[in-house]
Amino acid sequence: MMSPAVAFPADIAIVGGGASGVLLAAQLIRKSQLRVVLIERSAHPALGVAYSTRCRGHLLNVRASDMSALADEPDHFVDWLARDGGGLGRTDFVPRADYGRYLEDLLADSVQRSEGRLRIVTGDVTALSEQADGVEIGIEGQQVLKARAAVLATGHRPPSVSSGAYRGNPWREDNIEDLPHDASVLLIGTSLTMIDVMVSLMERGHTGPITALSRRGLVPHSHPPAPIPSPEVDTRDLFTGSLSQRTFRFRRKVRNGLGWAGLMQLLRPHNNELWHGLDHAERRRFLRHLRPWWDIHRHRVAPQIGEIIAAARARGQLSILAGKIRIGHATDQKVEVTITRRGSPAVEKHSFDRVIDCRGPRNEVDERLALHAQMVAHGLLRSDPLGQGLDVSEQEALIGNNGKASRHLFVLGPPTRGRYTEIVAIPDIRLQAAEVAERLTAQLRQPSGLGGGPAA
Repeated sequence: MMSPAVAFPADIAIVGGGASGVLLAAQLIRKSQLRVVLIERSAHPALGVAYSTRCRGHLLNVRASDMSALADEPDHFVDWLARDGGGLGRTDFVPRADYGRYLEDLLADSVQRSEGRLRIVTGDVTALSEQADGVEIGIEGQQVLKARAAVLATGHRPPSVSSGAYRGNPWREDNIEDLPHDASVLLIGTSLTMIDVMVSLMERGHTGPITALSRRGLVPHSHPPAPIPSPEVDTRDLFTGSLSQRTFRFRRKVRNGLGWAGLMQLLRPHNNELWHGLDHAERRRFLRHLRPWWDIHRHRVAPQIGEIIAAARARGQLSILAGKIRIGHATDQKVEVTITRRGSPAVEKHSFDRVIDCRGPRNEVDERLALHAQMVAHGLLRSDPLGQGLDVSEQEALIGNNGKASRHLFVLGPPTRGRYTEIVAIPDIRLQAAEVAERLTAQLRQPSGLGGGPAA
């Protein structure tokens, strides 16, 4: 399926071959006759950070019935499970490794369908320049690739840099492979990334103490054992007024018996509408004060994962702390830290055998990355006003330093968090991928001028 990079005249180049890039490629091949090149630095496209795991305990946070990769084929994943899912069905929380196999099959099918129009290039994109008629893409050690448009689908980056026993990339499996079973572990962050590392530790029989710390010490809730029906209730009052007024109405509905789970399920299709109804100041307030509570109810874990966390807390192996942390001296064997618990002026000094940064992925501009540094230097890239991701227009076009939307550069998936905030899950990304595919197909119907005749 792989091919070496050449100066292949493409209509669309997708930079990033994880889940977002594969979803877009699949849509483009199904909806157009455009020539697409998918560029992925890893030798294993389709997996990305989320689905490259080998831990069978890492489960999807959404039931299989809602995990189709294709917006217009809601049973696509369920049908795949019926063939290759080992007995799992639509109400199950499937191992993420299995979903990775599903995405690999989707990519392979897209390559076959394309009859040569979809090519996969392995390499690290280090430069991207915009020309009058398209873009030029520099790939490390390879020839420049020309395309009429490019889509950045670069996914997630780790929260920090590793140093000795301090590990800044929580998704590396070697973070715990050499760890004695009785070692003391500190996990910075108490959200889904922390739970992934915790589950990995439990799967390999870890018996040592585990401490998880975040500013508020909030842990994601669990899904109920069985699907719940969406309640029939009027939520129009949650889409108007100030953030304070909306929050008051939201809490009143919860107190009146609607419950967090039912209300969050009811609102899920309208998350973007809720976000876009807030001005800049209110969005900033939401991120600072309300986002942690929203996330623990919105991004729930599978019931069996919730049971693992509850059991570890009950036996005293897992401690959840609310407070602030400061990293001190780190060697290959130990990390010294100071912790100030929430509501207490006392400073505690601790030493851990392993510290893993689980504060979640980063998506904003980072000039330590060669591609970002080059694009910033050429005025093509800037962070969104809230620093959540890249600045993009309503059409997912990249906004440069001059404040203008690009004609040839677009963004997909988690890097658009600043505009959509809820754009990290497959049910959200697949809709965005379908919309971007339709938009690019309409824009690029004319002959490419890059050789080989008309693009569509």
